Amino acid sequence: MPSEIKYIFIGLAISIVVMSLLFTGAVLADPGLVFPTDTPTLINTPTVRSSPTATATPQPTSTFTLTPTSGPARTATPTSPLPAATLDPAQQLLNSGDMVFSGPLTDQQQISLYKASIYYIATLQADSIRVSKEINGVLYGNPSNTCGPLAVAILRDAGLIPGSVVPHDFWLLNPFIPDDRAKLTNLFLDSRYNHMVITTPLNKINWSLTPLKPGDFLYIHAGGWGNFDHMLVVNRVDENMRAYSVTNFDTQDGFIINEQMLYDPKDRTIGLFHDWTKEPNGLLGSTGFGGIEIWRLHSP
Repeated sequence: MPSEIKYIFIGLAISIVVMSLLFTGAVLADPGLVFPTDTPTLINTPTVRSSPTATATPQPTSTFTLTPTSGPARTATPTSPLPAATLDPAQQLLNSGDMVFSGPLTDQQQISLYKASIYYIATLQADSIRVSKEINGVLYGNPSNTCGPLAVAILRDAGLIPGSVVPHDFWLLNPFIPDDRAKLTNLFLDSRYNHMVITTPLNKINWSLTPLKPGDFLYIHAGGWGNFDHMLVVNRVDENMRAYSVTNFDTQDGFIINEQMLYDPKDRTIGLFHDWTKEPNGLLGSTGFGGIEIWRLHSP
């Protein structure tokens, strides 16, 4: 081999050795220096949050349901009978025996009479004044003397007398005055009504033998020991033959309009008739010592 070529190979060998030594030193000085490979590696890979698995029906995170705060849930069909309070007032009385059909009125007429009467109940004095004005006119709305107009209004509203009758015409009516007696005669015609006069004081009448009937219109005479006359209509009778009326009367708190038992044929010590005759000219008034007049529809 010529000497020039030999020296060339020797130079190349020395260069290769030197380059290898330099490369090795660079790698040792910077270990982060890495050559790329066929499979890339992600650096600073973002965190991936897992998601809930979807379901066929989305489930809300919260719900709002209209639920009553008290009482049972409503059902389409009641599971128990309706309470008595939901029944018609007259039907409640019929079911309990506190109203029985009696006398000449039809069953429907007696029901209508009862319903017409309780419309006027006013158990507070202020309410009784309002009702009296409704019945008798604004200028005459005093519950202390509205008995006649009240009784006539009840009969009118029940359809037992003509709707054209004016209740005020019977205000302070006195049957001993001819014009007033004519009002009674023209309203309760002899062709339709029986007229009965009982001169026995209220507290002496045997109500078992002379029972009152629904629809009876009464004129009660004060008599020598009483201090007011009174008119009322019997609105019902119970299974013990006790008679009742919605009428005006005096109380410790003033005049009111309410339903009261008039008498108990088995006990003379109770009932409005007893109260009105137990003490002549009492503080709350007394009447009935002069007897009564009764107008009763003819029996069919």
